[in-house]
Amino acid sequence: MNFARFFKTYSYCLIGSGFLAVGATGAINWIAMALFGGFFIGSWFIDTAALRRRIPAWVLNCLAVAYLPFFAIDLGLVSRSFLISTVHLIFFLAALRLLTLAQDRDYLLLYLLSFAKLLAATALTANIVFGLCFLAFLLSGIVTLVLFEMRRSSVGMLSRAAVQPFVTPQNLKGTGLELFSPFPAATLHWTAIGIALFVLALAVPLFLLLPRSGSGGFKPPTGKTRYISGFSDHVELGRLGTIKQSDALVMRVRASQPPAELPADLKWRGISFDYYDGRSWRRSDLRRHPIPVQGRYYKLENSAQGTKWIHQSFFIEALSTDVVFAAHKALAVSREAGWLQRDSTESLYAERGPQKKLRYDAISDPIRPDPGNISDCEPIPGEILTTYLQLPSRNPRISDLAAAATREAPTKYAQARALEQYLLTHYRYSLNLRGTPNNPDPLAVFLFDIREGHCEYFASAMAIMLRHLGIPSRLVNGFRMGEYNRIGENYTVRQYHAHSWVEAYFPPYGWIEFDPTPADPQRPRAAFIQILSNLTEAIDLWWWEGVVNFDAYRQYRMISDLLARLEDVRIRAKNLLKIVLADSLSGISQFFPRSAPALIKEWMLWMPWVPAVLVMFIRPWRKRIFSLIRRRRFRKNARLMAGSFYTEALEMLEKYGIKRARGETPLEFAQNLAHHPTGLPLLALTRIFNAIRFGPPGVPFPREEAETQLHSLRRSLRRR
Repeated sequence: MNFARFFKTYSYCLIGSGFLAVGATGAINWIAMALFGGFFIGSWFIDTAALRRRIPAWVLNCLAVAYLPFFAIDLGLVSRSFLISTVHLIFFLAALRLLTLAQDRDYLLLYLLSFAKLLAATALTANIVFGLCFLAFLLSGIVTLVLFEMRRSSVGMLSRAAVQPFVTPQNLKGTGLELFSPFPAATLHWTAIGIALFVLALAVPLFLLLPRSGSGGFKPPTGKTRYISGFSDHVELGRLGTIKQSDALVMRVRASQPPAELPADLKWRGISFDYYDGRSWRRSDLRRHPIPVQGRYYKLENSAQGTKWIHQSFFIEALSTDVVFAAHKALAVSREAGWLQRDSTESLYAERGPQKKLRYDAISDPIRPDPGNISDCEPIPGEILTTYLQLPSRNPRISDLAAAATREAPTKYAQARALEQYLLTHYRYSLNLRGTPNNPDPLAVFLFDIREGHCEYFASAMAIMLRHLGIPSRLVNGFRMGEYNRIGENYTVRQYHAHSWVEAYFPPYGWIEFDPTPADPQRPRAAFIQILSNLTEAIDLWWWEGVVNFDAYRQYRMISDLLARLEDVRIRAKNLLKIVLADSLSGISQFFPRSAPALIKEWMLWMPWVPAVLVMFIRPWRKRIFSLIRRRRFRKNARLMAGSFYTEALEMLEKYGIKRARGETPLEFAQNLAHHPTGLPLLALTRIFNAIRFGPPGVPFPREEAETQLHSLRRSLRRR
């Protein structure tokens, strides 16, 4: 590959990476993407230099100015977003420049526009596709800038007749690039890869160690807002047609326990309803109340019934609802969820803008009720009975069916389980909605005529029949557990996992979940497609959790885990050294007789190890040697030197029972020991420390004086 082809290829890779980064966000409409893509591909094949010579410069300038009115229309009426409108403007300018590409400054402008598109993509999304586009931009940018400088300097020298070309291929006449033909493309390619890897090797530690900004400056990742089918803030029965379930991604959930240890019927609770008007469910009280904050979490409960809590990490896509999901019963939700509120039905909400993804943690105490602990004699609060026994009208047929299905149940809790089992076995699950649309009681049509329906009918039927039996109940909307991704170790929840179930009130546990809906038939997927889907979702989840949401808390947790592992390695090495020394001593005792010559030989063997053992196990000596090494290494840093001398003086005093009190300043501590034999050298060391530590920068450290005073302090302590 010659220089011209190599330069053009990498230039287009640089320009295209910025275009793909913006396109991967999903925020730009397909028309703009298709138009720019057509211009981008077409400019590769046409002679842009010849087109530039035919079009006067004033025409190009007029076209650029003529776009300004459309920019205003786009901003006010079409996209209604300054960022999106600006991206459209960048697309127009880049397309115009691609079609008239001829000079070095044209390439330079396109590089800058590509960088602007990459910056725009960072404000629109932060997914793994953006990461790949950034890597492509980094690699192609390194090669392109090297080639651009070679091209510019070569043309400049040839135009001044500074050098003469020595190779002149036919396809490069008069270009000024003859010095680079044939061009070492492979060498430069691998060199650029090495430079890019070196840059990443420097960037990754900096990313992990640099202080993280506060949550107020954090911009959450974004995405296209998704309207969830099957989940809403109201439930209406009696509709006709077929429910079309979507496989669009809703959330991913990572639980602290493996799947085998989690409840098989675990669900992600969303919103619950208490009022039924005969056709639909809604909330009677729409008021929301703030939740107190305790540390990193919103505290939802003051106590828990169990000890096997479930810690969940939610990665929510940009949804059209402000509901916060968690397993029942939620004890706490992390502050990352936003300003958390709760209503009277224990539903959680956190307002967030459109196109905003959400990541938060939740801690739940799954209620595993013991029927022996539930008694019908336990009192139920009056507000629970008033709210959750409401009925639009008492239907005798539904009441009789509830009584017949629970005839053999001795307790109210047993009645609830009997109703759940009755609906599971006597009715069929179906997504086809049939019946009479204007019927005033669609629930009766489901129970006595159609006898099949989807989860909202099953949950509504059980909730209403429980109320007929005098058991407080409510309907809940949320999602099933989802599909477990073994690669990413998380649950993938899609729109077709939307579900409705029932909660009934039984003291002393409170609200207990019941699910009377038969199992939803699984959607068959090819094994290869399933593995590929799991892999891509695991990578995307790792990017979201490990890169986008790598905040100060996760940085602290990573450093703490690293220090804990290093400490574990140190303890293991210390124990191993003890074992090796003990085995060595036992081995030597077998080879040498216990006589004077043998003891001498044994001592001669072990004498070289004595200093190392003393440094390892005798703390004062070890600390003193390390202090000397530290002072030698940081002898030019006055503050570190002053702190090292003062710290050694405090440790020396503490060894003899003289300890500085908490809250006592260094000068107060030294003045309190004025009549002590150590008072004068300690006061001198303290003044040196204060002068360096709290004085103006640039003050030199008096090392000889500090060493003299430290030696005097050591002698005065030994004389005591």
